[in-house]
Amino acid sequence: MTNIYPGAIHIHSTFSDGTGDIPFIIKEAKKAGLKWIVITDHNTLAGKNYEGYHDGIAVIVGDEISPDKGNHYLALNIKEEITQNQPPQDYVNAVKAQGGFGFIAHPDEQTNRKNPWPALRWDDWTIKDFGGLEIWNYMSDWVDNMNIKTIALSILFKNRNIKGPTKDVLSWWDKLSRESEKTIPAIGGSDVHAFCAKAPIINLLKVFSYYSMFKSVVNLLLFDKPLSENYEEAREQILNALKNGENIILNRTLTKHTAEFFISNGETQAHAGQKIELKNNLELIIKLPKKANLRVICNGEVIKEEKKKELKMQIAEKGSYRIEAYDGQKPLLFSNHIKVC
Repeated sequence: MTNIYPGAIHIHSTFSDGTGDIPFIIKEAKKAGLKWIVITDHNTLAGKNYEGYHDGIAVIVGDEISPDKGNHYLALNIKEEITQNQPPQDYVNAVKAQGGFGFIAHPDEQTNRKNPWPALRWDDWTIKDFGGLEIWNYMSDWVDNMNIKTIALSILFKNRNIKGPTKDVLSWWDKLSRESEKTIPAIGGSDVHAFCAKAPIINLLKVFSYYSMFKSVVNLLLFDKPLSENYEEAREQILNALKNGENIILNRTLTKHTAEFFISNGETQAHAGQKIELKNNLELIIKLPKKANLRVICNGEVIKEEKKKELKMQIAEKGSYRIEAYDGQKPLLFSNHIKVC
């Protein structure tokens, strides 16, 4: 039995440019039904003292290494802050030297925006030894697709702006996974700040509140056994799952339910982020929270596309398999890869 735990990563508090302190953020995460959160304030680990279980929420603190013009990196499982004033490869290496890992944040923010907010992209897509990719960032997605001339409508109907990961970042991710023996993990980030600016009628703090953002892009962590009640053990479980890509990225604005995706040989199962040997009668199984436009992708190529809630198909070739689903044109979920070897 797979145990599924929803949580959010890429969260900003008053220790950087967020508007809520960590106790308030924990309260909102609890109200939104999350089981874990990862705080990643800009260029600081100041929230470390809050690590632990709080009202049933496992709280982990990382650091968004944030140069002014882009190349942001979500650094996890580090003990000391790392300066952003160095080449990206150097701070990626510094995270690894501390025994940590990280995710390239919002790598493909769009430069053709119709608003004044500058894109904070990752400018070197040949970089080595990073942990994984934030393939989908809710706030980046919203800003990318927001026209300043119609900002009121974009705020009132904010989820209409959301398009999902870009084709370029999905192609990069698939290429990396295809060329690697291990899974290149991907996450979805909320990038929540709970902005406190005000329009004439609408308070953006309420529109992009912590609570509402915790009900947008989340990560469903997949465990073989329940999340430990001991914090240190739970922390290790969560970080290992993120590091290994044992998660499904879900758009909670479209569903309250979870999803399943695994490949089975009849005796054992491999879930997202795991490997399984190619044998006879290998079967890929998908159970979506709702009927959706479903794509099965192997080595970056769509091998099956149907509108379904559940799907079973035989697997006869080695490769990196993942799924993505859309509710009409709206992005619903993206799994990490399963390696068939």
